[in-house]
Amino acid sequence: MAIIIQPARPENLPELVQLLTQNQLPVEDLPVDLPNFWLAFDGEKLVGSIGVDVYENVGLLRSLCVDATHRNRPVARQLCDRAFDEAKRQAISTLYLLTTTADQYFQRLGFAPVDRSTVPDAITKTSQFSSLCPSSATVMKLTQAV
Repeated sequence: MAIIIQPARPENLPELVQLLTQNQLPVEDLPVDLPNFWLAFDGEKLVGSIGVDVYENVGLLRSLCVDATHRNRPVARQLCDRAFDEAKRQAISTLYLLTTTADQYFQRLGFAPVDRSTVPDAITKTSQFSSLCPSSATVMKLTQAV
């Protein structure tokens, strides 16, 4: 079956929490209405997610997750492409992310590691940056043409 990427809806929240929790990703700060989140479905099964928290012209890429049964397929790339397209549509010039395990993957997508001290206040004030992700997490940045 083909993977379908679609905008998240509030009723997807329980499934999303389960997927992220199973993969040791934070869920404490998920917005209830899930704006700027996209989900990957294989039939009725949720198999992937991604979100972008928007702060004026910068964004925090978050919650990229693919179910173990669908790894080594292009699901993560499809989700990232959707998030990048939406970020451009919203005139987000720079995306940041924090990762403890996927820095090499994100480097292949054009992200580069940056020093935490260079990250804008809008991002450092997020719970992802300030408390949910460990201080040892790699901070990465992607500047894209808008």
